[in-house]
Amino acid sequence: MSGRLHNKVAIVTGAGQRVGEGVGNGRATAIQFAREGAKLVLANRSLESLEETQRQIEREGFSAICVKADISIEDDCTTLMQRAEQEFGRIDILHNSVGVGGIEGDTTNVDVATWDSMMEINLRGAVLLSKHVLPIMRRQKAGCITHVGTTGAYMSLPLIAYRASKAALNEFTRWLAFENAPHNIRANVLMLGYIDTPMAIEGYHEATGTPRDELRAQRDALVPLGRMGSPWETAKVAAFLASDEASYITGAVLPMDGGLLTRAG
Repeated sequence: MSGRLHNKVAIVTGAGQRVGEGVGNGRATAIQFAREGAKLVLANRSLESLEETQRQIEREGFSAICVKADISIEDDCTTLMQRAEQEFGRIDILHNSVGVGGIEGDTTNVDVATWDSMMEINLRGAVLLSKHVLPIMRRQKAGCITHVGTTGAYMSLPLIAYRASKAALNEFTRWLAFENAPHNIRANVLMLGYIDTPMAIEGYHEATGTPRDELRAQRDALVPLGRMGSPWETAKVAAFLASDEASYITGAVLPMDGGLLTRAG
């Protein structure tokens, strides 16, 4: 049976993941897109991690192409788009799941190198990917771009560079939506709250020494629905946004957060 993304060509960046328990948002989204019928081009800085995602997809009877790419490097973004277009002749979907974070604390403790790195990956990377996929989508007169953001952009958390980069990502994507609407190209932000991923749990575990189970309980308690989200929930919403079912949705900064932002309002 055909899925919602049947025969659509999709690039998923951040499709690998760091070592840890469970599955990350990028890997889950890549697998879900395969299940929905997409033709996949997967990108990640770590080829080893990316190939594990490919193996998981192949075990389910699907296929995917892997491209090692650092989205903060313009030549890598150019190569990624060229590879996808050469292989499939078009690009229907760009799903950018790349993101890095860190705890900075007080502004007086901000490390400039860390700031620059987060801006390069979280914001510059999204700009470069968009810059190089847009000419292809404009020629097609169709396309969908989804950048993964965070509710942290609107919350008072000691994540200064992360918050700033992701808040800027929201506004950049809103501009993409306005600028490219005449070309029938949609652009949205999937803004995630607390999701139970290896990056989230392992990152805080390493930074604070807090046991993983305790971290999960702490994060569950912060969410009005009483639990963190699953990467598979992220993946299903991502598939919806990329599908024709969401053909009238563009310029949205869509929270998927279990009601987390209602606490800020």
